[in-house]
Amino acid sequence: MEKNEHAILLDIPSGGKNGKYHSAVLTTYAIDLIHFDNQLLNMLHRKQVCSINVFADTNQMDKSMEYVSPIYIRHIGKEYSITSISAVGAFHPKINFFVGDDAVLVVFGTGNLTVTGHGKNHEAFTGFMIDETDTTHRPLIEECWQYLCRFTKQCNDYDHNRILREIPENCTFLDSSFNIVPHSMCKVQEGLNAALLYNDSQSGILQQISNLVPLNEVQTITLLSPYFDEYGESLITLSQLCPNSTVNVLIHQDCALPPSGMLPNSSIHFYDFSETKRGKIAFKTYERQLHAKVLHFKTNDAEYCMVGSANATLAGLGTITHRGINEEFGVLYHSTKQDFLSTLGLKTKKRIDVPTNRSKHSNEAPSETGRRLRLLSAYYESGKLNVYSNEEIPDGVLLSIDNGIETLVSELKHDKGNRYSTDIKLAKTQYTCYLVDKDKKSISNKLFVNWTEFLATTNPSKMSRNLNRFISRIENEGYDGMEVADMLSDVMWDLVNDAGEKVSPKIKVSSEDKRQSDLSLPEIKYNSEYDNDDAKSSRIFQIDRTSRLIECIEESIKKKIRSIDDAIIDEEEEGSAETSNNREIEEQEDIFLSKQLLKGYGELSTSLLMKYQKMISKRYEQVKATGDGVITRDDLNFFSLSMFAAMEICYLNKFRYKFDQIPYSSRNFSQKQFYDSLERSISNVGLDSLEKFVKFCNTMKLPAQRDENFNKVSSRSMKYAILYGTLFNRLSHIETIRILGKRLQKAVDSLAVLFGKPSFETLTKELEPLSERYDYVFRMNHVENMIRSLS
Repeated sequence: MEKNEHAILLDIPSGGKNGKYHSAVLTTYAIDLIHFDNQLLNMLHRKQVCSINVFADTNQMDKSMEYVSPIYIRHIGKEYSITSISAVGAFHPKINFFVGDDAVLVVFGTGNLTVTGHGKNHEAFTGFMIDETDTTHRPLIEECWQYLCRFTKQCNDYDHNRILREIPENCTFLDSSFNIVPHSMCKVQEGLNAALLYNDSQSGILQQISNLVPLNEVQTITLLSPYFDEYGESLITLSQLCPNSTVNVLIHQDCALPPSGMLPNSSIHFYDFSETKRGKIAFKTYERQLHAKVLHFKTNDAEYCMVGSANATLAGLGTITHRGINEEFGVLYHSTKQDFLSTLGLKTKKRIDVPTNRSKHSNEAPSETGRRLRLLSAYYESGKLNVYSNEEIPDGVLLSIDNGIETLVSELKHDKGNRYSTDIKLAKTQYTCYLVDKDKKSISNKLFVNWTEFLATTNPSKMSRNLNRFISRIENEGYDGMEVADMLSDVMWDLVNDAGEKVSPKIKVSSEDKRQSDLSLPEIKYNSEYDNDDAKSSRIFQIDRTSRLIECIEESIKKKIRSIDDAIIDEEEEGSAETSNNREIEEQEDIFLSKQLLKGYGELSTSLLMKYQKMISKRYEQVKATGDGVITRDDLNFFSLSMFAAMEICYLNKFRYKFDQIPYSSRNFSQKQFYDSLERSISNVGLDSLEKFVKFCNTMKLPAQRDENFNKVSSRSMKYAILYGTLFNRLSHIETIRILGKRLQKAVDSLAVLFGKPSFETLTKELEPLSERYDYVFRMNHVENMIRSLS
C-alpha cells in the first residue's frame, strides 16, 4: 500500500488472541472476488472473525462471476458465503457489521469490497460501537441490524439460519424485540446526535431528511458526489426544498456522470473537489478517484451532515414524495458545535463550470443478462449438490459444474419448492455451476458451490471457535494428548451446561446492558421449523463440529511418523546408523512424572470420561424435549475423541511414564498407585462410557439417509471401540479382564451389529500408524484377535 492508502478493515479492534468480533455481515454494490478472497478475507481472519457473510448486488455479482475462474478463488463457499441481493434499482449500501460476544461495531459509508473501495478511492466511512461498558449507540446499532435482516428474505434457509440464528445467539445484543423508532435522532455523544437514513416502504432518504432538517432555515447546502442525474434533478430538488440556501457542489473534473444536461441555476454552484484539503491527498503512482458521498446542511445555529452510499441521483435520494429505487444506507449527524466540513477537509475553494463529458450508462443502472433462468444458491454435502432457482427449471435443462480444469454435466431432479438436486461426487476443490440447455449453452447465471461441511466450522459459537483454534494449533505445532483431554473436558462441560438450558426460551431484556457473568454460552430454544435438510446447522447437535478435530489429530500422528521415517532415512543415507538409533530413542518421548503429578493423569482421564457420560445424559434430555432422537455425527465423534484421549493417557503412553524424579524409597509404591489409578479410570469408567454410548446408539434412530460422511464417522467410532477392546485385553490386569471382559465383549458386539464390523485390512491401514507412533504398545495381531472375537 502507498502512504495514504488505507483499508478500513485494518481498523477493526483485534481484542487479543480470541478476537473482539466473531462474525461479520458485509454489504456491497460491487465486489472484486479475487481481492476479497485473497486480501480482505485475510484481514478478517487476522482479526479472528470466523462467520463471514456478504450481500452483493445481483447484477454486479453476475458480472464478477463472468471474469473469475475457480482456480483462483480458494475460500468462497468454504470460509465465507456470498448472497446476491436483488432490488428494483441497485443494491447499493456499503455496511460492515461486526458482532462479538458482548460487542458490536458497524462501519458504513461509500466503499465497495474492491481494491479501489478499500484503499485507493476517496471514500467516506463512519460508524458506531457498543460493548458491555458503553451502550450509548445501541438504538442505532439495533436499527442497522434490523435493516440488514430485511435482506435475509432473499437468502436460502442455510444462510438465513447462519445470519438470523447463529450470530444473534452468540451476542448479548441484537435483540429483535428492542424498541426502535426508525430514522429518529439518537444521542451519539455530548453535542452530537445521529439518525439512520435508508429507503424503506414508508419513505425515502430525501423525505427522511425533510423530517429532520428545518429546510426553510438552511443557508448553505454542500454536496459531494461522484455521480449525478444527467439533468441535475436531485440538485434542483434540494435547491427548491431549501429556498433560502445556496447549493455548493463539489465535483471531480473527471466525473464520469456529471449533470451535463442541467440548465444554469443561480442557486447552484460547482467547485473543484481536487482543490479541497481532502482532494489534494493523492498517490504518486495512482490517480485517486472520488467516490465519497456527503450532503451537508448549514443553518444559523446548527449543522447537519449526511454520510452514506446514496449518490446525488433520484435513484439514490428519491424525491419528497417517492423513495429512490435503489437500496441505500447512510447517517445524518446533527450538531450545534461541530464544523463538519473542516473536519472532512471539504471547504469549497475553486469554482468551475459543470463538466460536460458523460458516460453512456449509469454505474447504478441494472443490466439485463439476457438469460431466462436464475440460480439463487448451490450447496454441496455428502455426494449431493442442491441448487435453488427463482422459478421452475424446465425438463431437459442440465447442470454444468466447472472447477476451472474440467466441466461435468449432470441431470437435475426436482426435490421440493425451488430446490433441485443431483447426486455427484466432487473433489474438495472449488466449483462453479450454471444451467445449460441440451446444446450445453449457458442459460442461467453462474454460482460458486457452497460446502456445508466447511461452512459449519465457521459457526461463531464459543465451542466452535475453541475447536477451530485448537485445530489450528495442532496443524501448526503438532498433537499433544494432554491438551486434547483438557480441551475436550472444557468443551463437553460447556455443552452439558448449554444443553441443559436449550430447552428454555432465549430471553434478552432490552434494557439489560451488561452480560450476566454466569451466561458462559447463550441459550438456544429449539425451533422445529429449522429441523429440515435445508437448515441442518440450526440443530443443536447436528453440526459436525468435531470430525475436523479428530481427523486433524489422526493426520498429525501420521505426519509425525512420516517425519521420523524421513529423518531416519536421511541419516542412514549419510551413513550414521548410530545417529539414527539415537533419533529413534529420542522420538519415544518419555514422560517424566513428579510426585505432584501422580494423581493428575488418572483424574484427568476420569474427569473427561465422566463429563462425556454426563453429556450423553443431557442428550437424552434434549431428545425428550425436542423429539429429535437421531444419532448425529457429533454424537459419534465425541465418543471417538473421549475414548481416544483416555486411551492415550491410560494405555498408549503406559510404557512412556518415567518415575526417576520420585524418591527411590517410595518409587515402587508411587508407581503402583499411579498405574492402579489409570487402570480404574480406563477399565471401569472407560467401560461405563462405552456401554452408555452403545445404549444411547441403540435407543436413538439412525439417520434416514446414511450418507458418506455419516458412514465415515460411524466407522471411526467402531475403530476406536475395537482399539479399546484390544488394549483392554492386552494391558488390563487378569482379574479385571475376568470380571469385566464379558461386558466389554457384549458392548463391542452390539456396536458392530449397529454400524458393521470393519475389515482387518481397513483397520490395518488406520491403526498401524498409531501402533508405530506409540512404540508398538499394541500390534496388529492383537487387533485381529479382537475382530475374530466379535460375533
